[in-house]
Amino acid sequence: MSAQGAFHRLLSFFAHRSPHPNTSTITFMDSLRGDLSIGLNFPVAVFLATIRHLVFRNTGFWSMTIYVPTVRTSRKLLGGPSACRALDESKRYGCAELISLAKREGIVAQLDAVGLWMLAAEKDGKVKGEEVRLFQKGEIMERIAERRRGMDNVLPFWRGGPLIASAHSWAVKKAFGVEVYDGHKRA
Repeated sequence: MSAQGAFHRLLSFFAHRSPHPNTSTITFMDSLRGDLSIGLNFPVAVFLATIRHLVFRNTGFWSMTIYVPTVRTSRKLLGGPSACRALDESKRYGCAELISLAKREGIVAQLDAVGLWMLAAEKDGKVKGEEVRLFQKGEIMERIAERRRGMDNVLPFWRGGPLIASAHSWAVKKAFGVEVYDGHKRA
């Protein structure tokens, strides 16, 4: 499994958010739905979808579509699966511990660690070691989206989550068909 394949798998998560899923093409709406499905609030989701499409668009200057197989990158998520040798998959990690694990891989890997922690950390502020490995393989997004479907693990506002989860849940379901934070109570 190549690191490039892992990054493409991470991108393809967004391609599956379409009403007509396509594993190779990501529209702006697919990106937005993907960001909303992992629990992000609307302004943060729009910002990230816009940045993603400005950075990775490869189908024309005015196009906001990404064709995943032709995205050129040598990017390795958290330094790639061979990195973070001290990672114990049975342990839980806080943000500082993840940054420390990624320190040898450089600043980009450390930024990956912060991003992973912000999205994947549970209520106790910890990320499972097995989820760090899933991130490195590009397979974490579905797990995060599944976690965010219920109200028992609402992403805090300061990490990009909604201010009022029940209102957010209702609005994104009505406007985008995204099921997130079902149950309509604040955790």
